[in-house]
Amino acid sequence: MAMIRMPERVWTAVHQHLFSSAGEHFAFLQASWTSSLGEPVFIVRDAILVPDDHVHRSRSGWELTTEGIIDVINTAVRSNDVLVEVHNHGGIRPRFSRTDRDGLQSFPSYVMSSLPGRPYGATVWGDSTIYGEFFLPDGRSGAINSIVVVGERFQQLVSRDDDTRHVASAFDRQLPWFTTEGQRALGRIRVGIVGNGGTGSQLLQNLVYLGVRDFVLIDDDDADTTSMNRLVTATAADIGTPKSMLGRRFVKSIAPEASVMVIGEKVQSINAVDVLKGVDILFGCFDNDGARLVLNEIALAYSIPYFDLGVGIEIENETVTVAGGRVIAVLPNGPCLHCMKQIDVEEARFFLSNVKEQEHQVARGYVHGMEVKAPSVVSLNATIAAVATNEFAVYVSGIRPVNVHTDLDILGVGRPLKTQWITPIRATIDPTCVQCPLAGIGDDAHIERFSRSLN
Repeated sequence: MAMIRMPERVWTAVHQHLFSSAGEHFAFLQASWTSSLGEPVFIVRDAILVPDDHVHRSRSGWELTTEGIIDVINTAVRSNDVLVEVHNHGGIRPRFSRTDRDGLQSFPSYVMSSLPGRPYGATVWGDSTIYGEFFLPDGRSGAINSIVVVGERFQQLVSRDDDTRHVASAFDRQLPWFTTEGQRALGRIRVGIVGNGGTGSQLLQNLVYLGVRDFVLIDDDDADTTSMNRLVTATAADIGTPKSMLGRRFVKSIAPEASVMVIGEKVQSINAVDVLKGVDILFGCFDNDGARLVLNEIALAYSIPYFDLGVGIEIENETVTVAGGRVIAVLPNGPCLHCMKQIDVEEARFFLSNVKEQEHQVARGYVHGMEVKAPSVVSLNATIAAVATNEFAVYVSGIRPVNVHTDLDILGVGRPLKTQWITPIRATIDPTCVQCPLAGIGDDAHIERFSRSLN
């Protein structure tokens, strides 16, 4: 899916520039880029605000001067960025004018010849929405399906042909929270859920009822008898069926119009990583830190907001000593899982090694307990999934900032009242974190290196 991810600070600066006065104004987004399913993903890092004295009005419309164009291209050459053209029309449904179309016959080719091997994007901005198209060096082009602003709030700003589509009456009672426009935006957000078991199935159920209509489901596991106590997408007849396929069936039973892509592979597989680069928001619902490490790096490198869900029960001498879970939000410019000491590096190394190496480590006694299935109870999965859904809902609606770390303690360990506690935990960036420097570097993070353990 072709998309643009833009930091809130860049969107604010560009929007102010475009609508500072009457007439058309121009800017260029500077971005790194990757591809997902063969289409470009532009990861914006900054913008060039074109001075108005580099814009003139001809008989056919507003145009950039030759000097203005050369300055922009030289900047991109020096920074090794790709460019996304920006200009404004205003209104509620922006589209390219006839003059714009005439320019797009040749201008993208000129830019791509000056910046060989790089794609090009062109956008036109309305009052609150953006329409865009991409152009590739091999001659392919198409519409940009998702344009998002990522910051304290997540905003889906793309304009499509169904901008005024009717919102189903099923959502009437949540419109006071999301508004009609917000509910439409919910239906356009592509959500990736990695891990479709006990917690993932509960989360999927919440999100489809909330109005999400575009899913990528990734899980290489099948339903078995031990998952029937918590896999809400399964029936007794589904043992042996891939969990991702059960998730797809469930979504389609609620929303037949929904798009559901299924990847029945591990998260570090080449196919899974390729698809995940093109999602708008990531959720991780698994019980090992190997997958957690991979998703943390994907989220950082490609500037994708990521919600990590975890549940746990600990037993000592046949007594439950810990029961609960947590939801972590890894957002651009915020702390990551590694900062928050939420990744056990030794555990991650074990789960990211190949099967032969895992067997060797277990046989030699280098690791203990990692091959044992952890206790799990449906109510813990459901509670953590609900907490994550609520944080997702406030993120896309903007009614308050997202809480970076939310802890669930069923027993009230060390607390004056022995009952259920849902508690916000303070979290800050660790300046010595070895993973935070991956932020925004895209393919230079070399996520594909993790796939070697599958061979």
